[in-house]
Amino acid sequence: MVISLAGEWDIYRREELRARLKPALSESDVVLDLTSAKYITSTLICALVLAHKERLSKALPPIRLAVTSAFVRRLCTATGLDGLFPIASSVDEALGSGRISA
Repeated sequence: MVISLAGEWDIYRREELRARLKPALSESDVVLDLTSAKYITSTLICALVLAHKERLSKALPPIRLAVTSAFVRRLCTATGLDGLFPIASSVDEALGSGRISA
């Protein structure tokens, strides 16, 4: 399953984000497409960490992230998300591997 999140993700889109990520809590194979995300805040970061914890409790593998924005990639590194989630440079790359190096 691929979930695409384009544009800006901040507190004002919190409810939409929750709804968009809900399927990721139970699907076995999930790629989060952030290739069109230009701006993210702690709202998205917290949602990803919560999703990660939920998936761990169900023994599901980590969500794989597809990231092209230098800003988004820097935030993933600065917040430690790159240690929780495999990060790829494209959706195709993320889909092609169960574990992607950052």
